[in-house]
Amino acid sequence: MDASTDPLMPKAARALRRGPPSTLGGPLGWLAGVGLAWRTLLECLTLYGNIIIGRERLDLPAFTAALRQAGLSILPAVTLVTAALGVILGRQAGKVLESFNFPGALLFTITYAVVIELVPILVGVLVAGRAGVALAVRHATLVVTGQMDGLLVSGINPIRFVTGPTLLAMLAMSFAFLVWGSLVTVGAAYLWLFFFSDVPPYQLIDAVRSTLGPGDVREAVTKPLVFAVVIALIATVNGTVAGRDPEAIGEAATRTMIAAVTSILLIDLLFVLWPEG
Repeated sequence: MDASTDPLMPKAARALRRGPPSTLGGPLGWLAGVGLAWRTLLECLTLYGNIIIGRERLDLPAFTAALRQAGLSILPAVTLVTAALGVILGRQAGKVLESFNFPGALLFTITYAVVIELVPILVGVLVAGRAGVALAVRHATLVVTGQMDGLLVSGINPIRFVTGPTLLAMLAMSFAFLVWGSLVTVGAAYLWLFFFSDVPPYQLIDAVRSTLGPGDVREAVTKPLVFAVVIALIATVNGTVAGRDPEAIGEAATRTMIAAVTSILLIDLLFVLWPEG
């Protein structure tokens, strides 16, 4: 059976696989890519819904492997980067406090910038660099080696088989990294200010209480989750349309990283420009 005509393969994916990766540069290729991304999202949501109602079972080995790849493997990097960011912010804030006496406003700014902007973007970039690229490489490898055709012939949906567990793991670890990264960054900055700038502890606690309202917390939690979904969709599309040339695997990884980082910044910009209330 020809995989390009198999009914299990989404129409957008079949359209993209008929031509070289360069078709993504034209309007038809762009539309096909959007269609495949939308189909990927629907397939994953359908899988999760079926798991909840008991019609399907989650592939626990694949989910565990995805958790390890998307989470535990970059935990040291997340901790190191956020701790360094906290020390940098604390040191810069200490210099400002030596010249001006407005610690409350400065602490408010640091806390808001860290929790709402810096940490979600850092988490998104790190998840894209590890889990997103790995997902694109896996899809591209399936295509290059012909395993994608084997999955289709066997009646296995490649999106549910590969992207489903990985996206779920990316969502879980993005949320966990947001919480952990915010605690490490703010904690490191406040420790620096406490020991080296003589900022009293009560001001540090008041800064956290007065800065983060319910809406701010929702925004901070939503951002990395949206980033994770977009990264998974980009990786799936780039990997699926990579073609059968072995060099396409590296090209899919590169395109995924560039597109993911660009999308993260643009999505964050939309959050900033979105009207309040």
